[in-house]
Amino acid sequence: MSNIGKEVFETITSDLGSQKLIEVDSALKVYYGISNEGHPRLSFLSTVAPPKIDSTKLLKVMQGKETEHIYWTNFDLLETTAKQVFYSFCSDLVNAINSIMEEKKALVYLKNRFHIWKSLFKKSNAVVSAELIKGLFGELYFLDSFLIERYGINDAINSWSGTNGTMKDFSKDTDWFEVKTVSASSVSVKISSVSQLSSKTSGHLIIIKLESMSPMFSNGKSSISEVFNSILQRIDLDDTKELFLSKIQTYGISLTDDCCSEKFNVVSAQSYLVDEGFPRLLETDIRYKEICKVSYELIINSLERFKEA
Repeated sequence: MSNIGKEVFETITSDLGSQKLIEVDSALKVYYGISNEGHPRLSFLSTVAPPKIDSTKLLKVMQGKETEHIYWTNFDLLETTAKQVFYSFCSDLVNAINSIMEEKKALVYLKNRFHIWKSLFKKSNAVVSAELIKGLFGELYFLDSFLIERYGINDAINSWSGTNGTMKDFSKDTDWFEVKTVSASSVSVKISSVSQLSSKTSGHLIIIKLESMSPMFSNGKSSISEVFNSILQRIDLDDTKELFLSKIQTYGISLTDDCCSEKFNVVSAQSYLVDEGFPRLLETDIRYKEICKVSYELIINSLERFKEA
């Protein structure tokens, strides 16, 4: 897989308007560079007219004819805060047309892959709660640090079922995982519904403790954007990549939003076995049909005997 990162673009930051060729096995020629306005740019050159691709607020798409048989499709990033996502976007677009030796087919692949990413380059303008940000970070961290090693990249992403509105965050076969992300100082964890820990089979409660850090902190996986990039770079199958991107979109935020750059340090990540002896409320514990929603909190220190290695 091609990996077009920060270091690639920084080699030409002082040379506005220049572009350099990327070695790729494709009918299209690919260049990276800096536009005359100073924006990072990825360009595709073809000898046939490309299909029309529309810009977004953060990603300017320019298409034109240089000579009678030379066409350009340029992608310019308009906002520097979205650079990390842009680098992953560039790598993915280049990989999408790799080994495609028919220009028209490669251009269709290019457009289709762009549309998968398009919504990630829109400012959501949504009011995002701190709870949602921590929750998404925790699920991505668990996926990246634990579940991929357990199931492999494709099965791990397919097991991410909480994005589909299911009661468990991750489930595969009869196994399931509910991920709760809390502040480092938290003494309890909230179970927001009876069904979250209710199951006929044993499962796992994952409690991840975070502390908020300054924007200068970075260990490579300290923000939503960074963990997202780490996972994306490990995916080989196009179908899995598309599934992963679509799951991110269900959260209703854009990876270019400021909240996705917030930095966290993972203080601890602990798994607890949820079985018949685990302290939880079940549907059968609710005696009155008039009660439609129940939430409760667990004291974290009281769960010591259920810890898993």
